[in-house]
Amino acid sequence: MKFIRLYSSILFVYILMCSHLYAQENLAHNPVIYADVPDMSIVRVGDTYYMSSTTMHMNPGVPIMKSTDLVNWELVNYAYNVLESNDALSLNNGKNAYGKGSWASCLRYHKGKYYVSTFSSTTGKTHIYTTKNIEKGPWKKMSFKPSLHDHSLFFDDDDRIYMIYGSGNIKMVELNKKLTGIIPGSEKVIIENASAPAGTNVGLPAEGSQLFKIDGKYYLFHITWPKGGMRTVIVHRADKITGPYEGRVALQDKGVAQGGLIDTPDGKWFAYLFRDNGAVGRIPYMVPVTWKNGWPVLGVDGKVPEILHLPLSRGLIPGIVASDEFNRTKNEENLPLVWQWNHNEVDNFWSVKDRDGYLRLITSRIDTSFLTARNTLTQRTFGPECSGSTKLDVSNMKDGDFAGLALLQKKYGLVGVKNENGAKKLVMVSAQTNKPVEIESLPFEQEIVYLKAECDFKERKDLAEFYYSFDGENWKKIGVSLKMAYTLPHFMGYRFGLFNYATKMVDGYVDFDYFHISNTISPKEEMYVFLSLGQSNMEGNARFEPQDTVNVNERFQVLATVDCPELNRRKGNWYTAIPPLCRCHTGLTPVDYFGRTLLENLPENIKVGVINVAVGGCKIELFDKDNYKTYVESSPDWLKNMVKDYDGNPYLRLVEMAKTAQKTGVIKGILLHQGESNTGDTLWTKKVKLVYDNLIADLNLNPKKVPLIAGEMVSAGEEGKCASMNSIIATLPEVIPNSYIISSEGCPGVKDHLHFSAQGYRMLGERYAERMLLLLKNTKNRKELK
Repeated sequence: MKFIRLYSSILFVYILMCSHLYAQENLAHNPVIYADVPDMSIVRVGDTYYMSSTTMHMNPGVPIMKSTDLVNWELVNYAYNVLESNDALSLNNGKNAYGKGSWASCLRYHKGKYYVSTFSSTTGKTHIYTTKNIEKGPWKKMSFKPSLHDHSLFFDDDDRIYMIYGSGNIKMVELNKKLTGIIPGSEKVIIENASAPAGTNVGLPAEGSQLFKIDGKYYLFHITWPKGGMRTVIVHRADKITGPYEGRVALQDKGVAQGGLIDTPDGKWFAYLFRDNGAVGRIPYMVPVTWKNGWPVLGVDGKVPEILHLPLSRGLIPGIVASDEFNRTKNEENLPLVWQWNHNEVDNFWSVKDRDGYLRLITSRIDTSFLTARNTLTQRTFGPECSGSTKLDVSNMKDGDFAGLALLQKKYGLVGVKNENGAKKLVMVSAQTNKPVEIESLPFEQEIVYLKAECDFKERKDLAEFYYSFDGENWKKIGVSLKMAYTLPHFMGYRFGLFNYATKMVDGYVDFDYFHISNTISPKEEMYVFLSLGQSNMEGNARFEPQDTVNVNERFQVLATVDCPELNRRKGNWYTAIPPLCRCHTGLTPVDYFGRTLLENLPENIKVGVINVAVGGCKIELFDKDNYKTYVESSPDWLKNMVKDYDGNPYLRLVEMAKTAQKTGVIKGILLHQGESNTGDTLWTKKVKLVYDNLIADLNLNPKKVPLIAGEMVSAGEEGKCASMNSIIATLPEVIPNSYIISSEGCPGVKDHLHFSAQGYRMLGERYAERMLLLLKNTKNRKELK
């Protein structure tokens, strides 16, 4: 009965744990949108949320997104098609609006109408758009001077209309009822030095005003940035809109800041904020809010949580980004809302109807560079990784035309086709150094080419690769990796762009058959590195046979730990892992078939690299970095001579080589076969732990991610002289949690009853690999191997 009760209790706890994990897996995670959606402003109308954002020089502008859960958003409209038609917004006369256009918008709902306001240094005006139907329009537009920076439009309970704006000193003006201008004499400063709650050493003065009235009190949100610190949320509170305002720091974590408050129909509160996240742009976060003494308290214990008690995200496709086949029915819009033009579009020089199922881009003037070209059609990139691909017909290009697929920012990259002096070539261009450089070009005689760009934003890696194909299936990389960078001149995350421009004559055109977007990228070539150490059975005692030296996959590499002139190997260099894998004259080891078995079960983009530092006859004390000298000094000459190959310190050599390997690969595990010389030593497990802990620390590894795999001595069934040591080895996981024991049962030994035969090493190596494959997450079939 006791056992049944104990089992029931364990089962209950297990079910609770699984339920908790399942619940977490079905909840939203921050960031809620892993794409450039900055300067959000959100309203709730009934059970529906609407959000506006900034897209600056892109048109149409001020995107409107819709959600029913604050996590899953879809584009439903834009506030305007064209902000204005001046030279900067139209890319005319050498002018541009990169990083300008329209900035932080404010979205409000008041008495049955929706209002979107924004401001622009490019026009010098404040712009207001209003509609009764936010998803379909039409919009009525008003504008007036001056341009009120980072303003918050606010309708008070007495129907007076205000704008709060500014940087550092926060000002307020009252607008007339028609929203066509400021009431003269209404301007006043309502908060002097709004950054003060964050200290005196401020780099970015408080800005990004968003005002809310809750339970009769006014709450004004700002962002500021203390020097040497991070972007910070400041909240001021007042009983009257004119003040006086009392302020405090509301959140200072991960640089998540700038936004405001939103409540849910069931009474929960959240702050919507964003975070600068490298080349992908400024990405939205939701932060839970509680209330204490009339103040909003942001975060969980002052931190931005990863998991939110909101519904799971279904992804950004197709709500924010989407593939497009360019097929249009009679009543469909020419372009879905996911598309925006770089600056104002030029009518009559693009079409989705001239050729059914294709986007046609026609050159309209002579341009000198990609950034000055008009009618580049864009979509957001998104994280953690994404790709965009297209099929391009270049049969109607004219001399001097350049068309293709781009990643748009100041430090842009592109892949496409150039037509120069009647000959076409496939090129990759990089502007990573701020100037466009043609990195690679290939002769090109076809009329059709497939192009692809891939972005890796994981952990702010911010790397892009470009590819081409002639059949849409077999892709080849072109050029070099583009190190993407978020630059203030553009002030926007990278965008996919379809482009065509002329450098000599106009009216040439290209046809894009489709644009496909994906949240995956091609597997990158990686090297998994494994360290191996121990004594004679790890260095290899059996002679290798012909089968051990042929058909060794070049993806299986060994890092030479000593110079072997007769093998043409130099210490610190990688070589195909043809035995010997330890020193110059050692034999077959378990590591040989460990690597081979891994490669049979890992994706083809993975390489396996091994580093073998082992010394026959040594005790584990040889690898104790603090006490090895004492051990060596008391050792016989034959051991001292072997240790000399490692300059007297095998542990240090292993660490040095491992650090070399870390420049090109990731250490995934440590293989150990040692114990014959420590047979009967009940402290062996603790000594092994000391070596393991030192390796983890010296190589800056995570012990939860780097297992130790240890093999048994020749078994009792093979009359192993040290088989009694296996009972001690079996307790290693009690001392090192992330350690695993490899059975030697059935692995043939040789006559000395200490070492394995060549077949024994093959079997043991396969068993090491089978265990490692269970610990890796990206095996080909993810099935457990027996």
